[in-house]
Amino acid sequence: MASFQDYSLLRRWWKPEFPPAKGYTKSYQAKTPDGDILQADFHFHDRKIRLTLEVAGENGRIYVSTIRDGSILKETDLTTGRSYPLYSRFAPFRDLLSSLPDKDALQILGGAYGVSPEPLGGPERRTPKPWEISTKYDHIFGIDRNPRSWKKFFQREKKEPLWTRIKRRLWGDLQDYSLGLASALGIWYAYMDFYLLGFSLAVFGLLFGGLDWILRKRDPLFSKVVIFLGSGSYFYYYGFTRF
Repeated sequence: MASFQDYSLLRRWWKPEFPPAKGYTKSYQAKTPDGDILQADFHFHDRKIRLTLEVAGENGRIYVSTIRDGSILKETDLTTGRSYPLYSRFAPFRDLLSSLPDKDALQILGGAYGVSPEPLGGPERRTPKPWEISTKYDHIFGIDRNPRSWKKFFQREKKEPLWTRIKRRLWGDLQDYSLGLASALGIWYAYMDFYLLGFSLAVFGLLFGGLDWILRKRDPLFSKVVIFLGSGSYFYYYGFTRF
C-alpha cells in the first residue's frame, strides 16, 4: 500500500460505479497496482455500508463486510461461505479506505478497521493572503469591498437625523447661495443682460453641485442646484425672447 504522504494518490484510485450495487445508493471501486480490488457500497438513509475486497495475492479470494453506523453486522468469506473476523484482511487497506472521496460513507463506516472518519487526501485548505483579509491593501490591488450597485439598490442604509444633516451642511450651502447671488447681481449691474445673467446662474448651479461632490465629498443638494438652474433657465429664456 501507499505511504502516508500518498493520500492524494490513493484518493484518485477511487472511481464511482454506475449504476450502484442493488440496494445501495452509491458505489465506489478502487484497484491497487497489485491488482487488489476494493469496493464500497453504501446507503445513506439506512446508514449502511458494504465493503468488498478481492485479493489478487489469494487467487481472487473475496471478503465482504457489512457495517451500520460503525458497528460491524456481518463478515463473510464468499469463497468458502464462512463467517469470521476480517480485521486482518481489511486493516492493511485502511489508508485506501480513509481516502474514499465521500464524507458520508466514512461517517457511516465510523472508524471500523482503523479507517479515518474524515476523508484524507482532499484539496488542502488554502491560507488567505494578507491583502484578502485586510483593508489596508485595497488601494494597492484595486479591491472594492463595497456591495455592488445592484445590492445597494436593495439595501437600506441607516440615515442620520434630519436636523443633524442640515447642521452639517448648512454653512457650506449658505456660502454657495451668497456667492451665487452676489455674482448674479454683479453680472446684472455690469452688463444689464438677462441672457448673460441666465447663462451665469445655470453655470453656478453646475459649479456648486460639483463643489459638493468633488471637494466636500457629499451628495449635491438637489434643491440648490434646481434653484440656480431653474432661475438661470428663466432669465436665459426671458433675455432670448425679450427682443
